[in-house]
Amino acid sequence: MSDDPNRVWPSGLTLPEALELHKHVIDGSRIFFLIAVFAHILAYTYSPWLH
Repeated sequence: MSDDPNRVWPSGLTLPEALELHKHVIDGSRIFFLIAVFAHILAYTYSPWLH
């Protein structure tokens, strides 16, 4: 793998493949964050001991 200049170490992906994977990871993190914020809002709203 070290002899191929088009591969990114240590994953073995090419640079376009690594960028595409990174985009999916970031998009998934954003979706997770939005779901977590929504869940925390619901937990705060429906928790009787916080009011």
